[in-house]
Amino acid sequence: MNKERFQKIASLVIDRLEGGYYHPNMLVDGRIKDTRYSASGETMFGIDRLNGGAINRSRNGLAFWSIIDKAGASSKWAWNYTGGTLKPALQKLASNMIYALYSVYIKLYLKSPSLIRIIENDDRLLFHFAYATWNGAGWFKKFATDIFNAYKNGVTNPNDLYKVAIASRTKEGLKKGSPANSLIKQGGDKIAQLFKDYKPSSLPMALYFGMALIASYLLIK
Repeated sequence: MNKERFQKIASLVIDRLEGGYYHPNMLVDGRIKDTRYSASGETMFGIDRLNGGAINRSRNGLAFWSIIDKAGASSKWAWNYTGGTLKPALQKLASNMIYALYSVYIKLYLKSPSLIRIIENDDRLLFHFAYATWNGAGWFKKFATDIFNAYKNGVTNPNDLYKVAIASRTKEGLKKGSPANSLIKQGGDKIAQLFKDYKPSSLPMALYFGMALIASYLLIK
């Protein structure tokens, strides 16, 4: 898997689906008043500092949180702030953290090298599984199982596998036959919207992602 390609995908996930900064101090000092955040810990780009696991203790993870600490984010940053001039460095470090975890999950939960090649050569499918890394191991395993079952039953066209991926998020919960999870479904709907006009044969990936990142920047500015 080309790391730079994954970083572009992960950056798009951050810009379109994951939020900026939150710290519990914000409820205490009044920067936010929504008590629904009372059970949340410190997070940035969807990465939870306390519960995010080993990626926070990696070289990239330590550098990521060090930048945030040195900026005095816990007392100075507004809710959902994306870092200003620090954003490019933070985004690259976060993408590296997610890439490391993705590399473990994809080998652990998908045992078909040929299917992995299809996924990693299709922007939509790679986006789905990059975001699945944020969703957690349980969801990644569920999405991997669903797409592998379709593949072994003869579904090999990336367009059809993409439909399986979206249905996996929007039509069913973590357990087979369970109702869809509202947050996971919301993510699936956003992915479908993001890629609704995607035509890989006519739009080079570099141009596509350049346009998408510019659009996402304008939306969140």
